[in-house]
Amino acid sequence: MSGSTESTLRGWAAQARLTVALASTQREWHGGEEQARLLLSGLRRRGWRCVVLGRRDGRFADRMAAEGFETFTFGGNGRSPTELWRIRRCLRRLQPDVLHYNDAHAVSGVGLAAAGLPIAARVAARRTSFPIHAPRLYRWLCDRVACVSRPVAQVCRQCGIPDAMLRVVHDGVDPDRVGRGDRLLGRGSLGVSEDEILLVTVAKLTDCKGHRFLLDALPAVIQGHPRLTVAFAGDGELRQPLEQQVRRLGLEHHVRFLGYRHDVPDLIQAADLLVHPAHHEGLCSTIIDAMLAGRTIVTTTAGGIPDLIGSESPSPPAPLSEGEGSHESPASLPKRDGICAWTVPPCDPPALAEAILRALASPQASAAMLDRARRRAEAMFTADRMVEATLAVYRGMRDER
Repeated sequence: MSGSTESTLRGWAAQARLTVALASTQREWHGGEEQARLLLSGLRRRGWRCVVLGRRDGRFADRMAAEGFETFTFGGNGRSPTELWRIRRCLRRLQPDVLHYNDAHAVSGVGLAAAGLPIAARVAARRTSFPIHAPRLYRWLCDRVACVSRPVAQVCRQCGIPDAMLRVVHDGVDPDRVGRGDRLLGRGSLGVSEDEILLVTVAKLTDCKGHRFLLDALPAVIQGHPRLTVAFAGDGELRQPLEQQVRRLGLEHHVRFLGYRHDVPDLIQAADLLVHPAHHEGLCSTIIDAMLAGRTIVTTTAGGIPDLIGSESPSPPAPLSEGEGSHESPASLPKRDGICAWTVPPCDPPALAEAILRALASPQASAAMLDRARRRAEAMFTADRMVEATLAVYRGMRDER
């Protein structure tokens, strides 16, 4: 770390207003962009100056500008020589205290543009459980990697990211937004009556989310519950193949593809079950929504999902995020006296069908899970807690110097 950067870190305590520049290269709006929005909104409420660096043709920059944030846009992923030069000029002018990369392409683009600039803290968010393609860029261009779950931190460790760089900062959601969900509106928008069973999956239509395994499980479920509808909320590159699978299985009268939706809280409240069949997953904030909304959950144990629902993760624990260490002791968190969802292994349609049938047939067991889930989510997975944990990562870097 350069002398000028160390001086900046020492000066943090005296500064009245700190600046964070958050970089996103994503074109569409998905869970990572919502987490970035919640983070920036929370930092702004705490007095930070927040500046967005986003791609010119992306939803993120447009939406954050509409919400009143300073916004700088760049072309594509920002990695052309011209765009790197423009981003570097922008960062020189801003002189941010923190540069927060919201996705991997932001590390390789904006991170490269920022190389050598006196920025006190460079933090990369890591939200997927896939291996890192270029771990050396994280080692060179980041000071910390904020992993969305312990299994994600373990993957980073296996890819060569040093333990000292890793922190776990779980996603959080806005409980008020979830609480505004309306069951009648949600069911009405789908034309589903109260005497029908509604399963809802909220996820991008991409392979890792496992929609195909749920479709394969449905015939066995429908045998016992012929008045059943499955609603897929989300867009993605696999819509056409999934629609073909629906036709091949004869499920046209049971499966609805909703596309991108702005009424997800209504849809979650409308559901009899929230089903998440992913086989790769960093964490899944939609499960948190369902935990707070009091909806029964059927999910796989892929990736970071066990961090949410209370079962022990099979991977060794990563270092606690500085937020976890500074705000609650383990004794203050809900006891792990049982998990908060019906769980199955990934990629196992027969097991998924059985879990759905058991969940529908076991209202008392599901009710006990709902109580545990709500308490756990309120204690560990709110947006405010995520913001404080992220701030603790920033502050921890300052305090170490």
